[in-house]
Amino acid sequence: RPPAHPAPPRSCAPLPPDMCGGHRAEGGGSAPASESVVVLFYCYENLGAERAAELAAAQRSLGAELALSGRVLVAPEGINGTVQGTAAAVSTYEAAVDAFLGVGCGGPAVDWKRSGAGAQAAFPDFTVKEVVELVGFGLHGRARAGGAPMRPLDVRAETGTHLPPKDFHKLLSETPAADLRLLDVRNTFEYEVGHFEGASDPGMTHTAQWARFVDSNLEDLRGKRVMMYCTGGIRCEKASAYLHRRLEETAPNPSSEELGMQGTLETGVFQLQGGIHRYLEAFPDGGLFRGANFVFDKRAQMKPDEAGAAGTEEAPAVVGRCSECSNPWDRHHGGRVCCVCRALVLVCNTCDASSRHWEYHCAEHAELRAVYFHFLGLFSIAELEAQLGGLQQFLAKEVGPKRKNRRNTLRKKIDQIDAELLRRQAEVSGEGASCGLGDASGGASDGADGGSEPLAADAALPLRRCRACEKPYTECPGACWGFWRTPGGESGTEPLGPIACGELQEASPSALPLS
Repeated sequence: RPPAHPAPPRSCAPLPPDMCGGHRAEGGGSAPASESVVVLFYCYENLGAERAAELAAAQRSLGAELALSGRVLVAPEGINGTVQGTAAAVSTYEAAVDAFLGVGCGGPAVDWKRSGAGAQAAFPDFTVKEVVELVGFGLHGRARAGGAPMRPLDVRAETGTHLPPKDFHKLLSETPAADLRLLDVRNTFEYEVGHFEGASDPGMTHTAQWARFVDSNLEDLRGKRVMMYCTGGIRCEKASAYLHRRLEETAPNPSSEELGMQGTLETGVFQLQGGIHRYLEAFPDGGLFRGANFVFDKRAQMKPDEAGAAGTEEAPAVVGRCSECSNPWDRHHGGRVCCVCRALVLVCNTCDASSRHWEYHCAEHAELRAVYFHFLGLFSIAELEAQLGGLQQFLAKEVGPKRKNRRNTLRKKIDQIDAELLRRQAEVSGEGASCGLGDASGGASDGADGGSEPLAADAALPLRRCRACEKPYTECPGACWGFWRTPGGESGTEPLGPIACGELQEASPSALPLS
């Protein structure tokens, strides 16, 4: 019986490279064999479940044989990863992936984006994960209005027009603001440290929110020149395909021009081929990009070489702002995250050192700044009662089916404060031991329970805990968050300073790549 997902035909005629970000760069960021390099890559290819499983197994073997580190996602729709190793090992790895995909013999070309990493370990280990989608847009099994299932996206056929960096730069420079919609297809915490001039932030903490943004802004985007970008290109592939699909589906009187939104340079959906990474290679001074390019490994970000290009010693401009004092700041820290959702929050060293409770809020949850906290034991009874009243007011405003998750989050925190107040009252009355209420001093929207002791009136500075794992901060200063996590899932014990250099890779905080 023939295989359910046969290998690509061996015609030895390379297919168009767009859906894999382009062809391998010649030279580019390659490093001497003695130095470590990091390579970012992705490729949309209809592997099917059987071949995807074969590819995942081959990846695990390659990682062990070549002593690589990094993160790789394999799905029936393709592969995405960021891998570190010696230059020789990475070259061998690239050749093996190319061979599996049939590059040069009818398979898609893969764009291998390399950069030097020196002796720094960007990843603690080599992890291969088999997933449903390369990028978690939440479209798998999604239903359209009326309950009809959404037809799966054909990323190769429906994606936006790919523009190489110089063409993207030219079109962006020439487009009048009234005719342009420039979209950053990344998370808000990535946008905050760097973005293109004039770009809109869709307000996402994860890519599954992209569909919500598109559906809410279709009429504003219709008939405009929509240009989008991400770190390495992969998020734009499916993001542009979804936008293109929705513009077609909702066109009041579809014309041949509107059904082919990729067609002309007057209107349409366009994406930066190779993402910010390739753009900064083409424009080392940053071009129209401002700030730092956030990346999901221990190097955390990369910046344009503005000082070197300009021949001055001036540092690149800082785009980010501290969420507490609004002073320039662009360095993320695994210990400074949103107390509601655990997304990274920009907080400068000065504000963190002077904070009483070390609880911060991302842009999406900024309105809860005075009423929602994770470690309830840091607050007095009067403060908890004030928080309870504030949360109840917010809850009363959250109406409608689309606010269900927010209502659940608020109710859960209200219940936790109620339990904490009962515990405090029992302690005051001397009945705590017989009530059996236990310690309800913490808790969060994801169901974690805190463990800090109530703050006595004459207490010294309370014990600080990691928001992610709740260990004392001296044991885990945010070292368990996302890409800072050590092998085996244990958090590190060394103090974690703000990370201000780096490059490559995007992903959900918990695991794996995007680009």
